[in-house]
Amino acid sequence: MPSHPNPPPPMSLSREALLDVFCKETRERLARALACLERGSEDCDYDLVHQEFDSLHGGARAVDLPWLEHYSRVVAGYARLLRHLRRGGQHEETHALLTQAVTALVEQCRKTPLAEMLAGEEPELPLREMMNNMQALMRRASLTELSPCARLPAGRPLVLLVVDDSSTSRMLFRIHMPTEGGHAVHEAEGAASALRVALEVRPDVAFLDYNMPDCNGIEIARNLRAAGLDPYCFLLTANVQQAIIEEARAAGFVGVLEKPVSRDKISAALRIAP
Repeated sequence: MPSHPNPPPPMSLSREALLDVFCKETRERLARALACLERGSEDCDYDLVHQEFDSLHGGARAVDLPWLEHYSRVVAGYARLLRHLRRGGQHEETHALLTQAVTALVEQCRKTPLAEMLAGEEPELPLREMMNNMQALMRRASLTELSPCARLPAGRPLVLLVVDDSSTSRMLFRIHMPTEGGHAVHEAEGAASALRVALEVRPDVAFLDYNMPDCNGIEIARNLRAAGLDPYCFLLTANVQQAIIEEARAAGFVGVLEKPVSRDKISAALRIAP
């Protein structure tokens, strides 16, 4: 019988090849994000800017570029946050700061190729000052501007979706749910039922458990958005760590709700700034 040669081992990218791919993708992502921002605050797709910098953050981590990883995470977070601000006024000022931050990074990469920055020190960029300024602007924002329910008509009862594989946790959420406002609470126990119920009731706000057997809350939020739904999402978790908070923030969650829940925690979640 003819012998079959062993299949060749999978090819591995050299670090140089990996950096070439990363640098090319970075230039493309920055160009798309900047073009979107330059449309102005009224026409900018902040979700697209968020996605580009969220991906850039992951790439910077993969090639071990801490300064770019940090700035990408911050820019991604502020881009996501801007979609919750009211149009005009402060929103315009913050949009301009974000545009300046991305422009500075584009110009720096044009002046000093990323491949060279990878081997050198953190470049002198004005991004840190811009991020501090944006943070100060957010602190001055009113709860009306930043509330996760700010876009909803005043006084309208909210449609809430609670996704948790624990029936006890879902029951406790209902028990502690504030009664004023007439809000409607719907439940799901996993990814499949979450999408099915969400498509039926179109929730305004979703509370998604972080740790479930088939899918975590962050993945469920992505499924909801992929299906054309756009609820304000809060992550439910008994294990509140900084890494989880940052993961939720990068994924567009407006907050993290620590379990076990209480009436005060739920009430606060519906009015806190993201």
